[in-house]
Amino acid sequence: MKNVVHIIVSTILLASSCQPASVRENENEMFVVNELFLLRTEGLALYQIAMSANPTADVQSACENLKNYYATTQEEFIYLCDGRSIAIGAEDYDVIWRHVEGQLLKDSAQFETAFIELSTDNLLRSIALHELILQRQDWEDIMYYAFKSLPELYKQQGVLQQLKESRYTRKSPETMEIETAQLTL
Repeated sequence: MKNVVHIIVSTILLASSCQPASVRENENEMFVVNELFLLRTEGLALYQIAMSANPTADVQSACENLKNYYATTQEEFIYLCDGRSIAIGAEDYDVIWRHVEGQLLKDSAQFETAFIELSTDNLLRSIALHELILQRQDWEDIMYYAFKSLPELYKQQGVLQQLKESRYTRKSPETMEIETAQLTL
């Protein structure tokens, strides 16, 4: 009896692992496109909520840069998604939006910090996925999108880093003057 159960389990496992390579590739491709869609949706929510909720010029400038990134890559992204199954629905978008909104607006005194941290995290995950796509070189159209988008993601990372650095400079000018004076000696 033990052998029969072992044979049945082995057969089921073997059958499920013997999917044609094209089916596994299609599943991998679908996963990658959906992950790109999810990261992009989260990034769009971050910049839109931040633009409407924060009056500081530095955050507004960073949001404008993010907005330009999404606008310039929109056409390629729509082409990439055309004909593919996207597993994210309107209710998922609402969940993402509410989550981002809750994270950004939970403490108005820490809004800028939350924006920097959440946006940086989103960009780092996006960069990692784009780099992985380029390393794999499996899907020509996805790779083309990643190739075109990745430099802009690096640029956005630099913008957020400048925002982070300027924030710390504003908070501690005395410390910065002392450090600068020590460096010039």
